[in-house]
Amino acid sequence: MSIRLLLRPALFGCLGLLSGCITVQNLPSPARDVFTFSFSTASEMQAMAMKAEQAAALRPAPFKKICVEWNEAVTVPDMLTVIESALRRRRIDTQVYGAGTVPGGCITLVYAATRAWEQDFSYLNYATMALKQGGTTLNKVVYEPRMLGFDRWASTEAKLIFLLDELIYNTPHSTQ
Repeated sequence: MSIRLLLRPALFGCLGLLSGCITVQNLPSPARDVFTFSFSTASEMQAMAMKAEQAAALRPAPFKKICVEWNEAVTVPDMLTVIESALRRRRIDTQVYGAGTVPGGCITLVYAATRAWEQDFSYLNYATMALKQGGTTLNKVVYEPRMLGFDRWASTEAKLIFLLDELIYNTPHSTQ
């Protein structure tokens, strides 16, 4: 048997091992540290968001219904879904309406958001949300990435959940 025939299975076996994912341990130390910190920050934000959701479920809802103005300019795919789901989990009914068609007597939530791209992945990198009644702004919150942007890979929900709590629970609600 030739040496080529003997080495071929070993070569294919080695190539099979190399076809898997890159491990963090193979990165140089500074790059590994940044990589690990980025993903641990995103994971930590996810865990904190889950705890916030559990706490919010125990709090009484300050509003019975919030009307959400659909913003067609927002390209963050799950922005509206995250807002509606978070409000519903807080036992607040939602109604989405088009710009300029505000339902009468409704507290409205307006939002804007942008996303950034890194290679083939997009993420929420800026958002504002405001509660309004009539022409008056009752409360407004803003999401901006943390100083070094390590939270960029956290989900839209993890980024917005604390802001939604601040928006809802720190708003005067004597009108409803």
